[in-house]
Amino acid sequence: AALCLADSDEARLFQLAGALAVGCRVIWPTSPASQGLHASLPQALRDTVALANDWQAPGVVFDVVLHQGSRTDLLSTAALLARRDGPIVSLRCFASAGEDAPLEALVIERAVSTNTAAAGGNASLMMIA
Repeated sequence: AALCLADSDEARLFQLAGALAVGCRVIWPTSPASQGLHASLPQALRDTVALANDWQAPGVVFDVVLHQGSRTDLLSTAALLARRDGPIVSLRCFASAGEDAPLEALVIERAVSTNTAAAGGNASLMMIA
C-alpha cells in the first residue's frame, strides 16, 4: 500500500491515479478534506482507499510514502518515518500534480531462487512430498 500525503484534493487524486495504474492500494490520513473527497468518489474507487486516523500508528502498514507538499512537511515526514519501527519505507516527493508520478516506487519486485544442487542437481527431486 502507498501512504499518500498531499496538501490538495488535486494532488490526492493525482497520487490515487498513479497508485491505481499499478494496482496499488492507497492510504489517506483522515482529515475533513480527505473524508470529503473520499465520500465523493465512486464506490469502486472508495474501496481502494483506506482512511487512517493516525498513519503513524503501528497497525497502519504501507510500503511507500508519496509526498506532495511543502519542504517543511517533507522534512517532518522523513523524520517521522526514520523513527518508525519496522521495515524501512521509501519516501517519494514530487513538486506538483502536473509532474510525473514515481510509479516505479509503487511496484515491489521479489526474486525467488531454488537451489537444485541441494537436491543433487535433479530438480524433480524438489517436487517430492
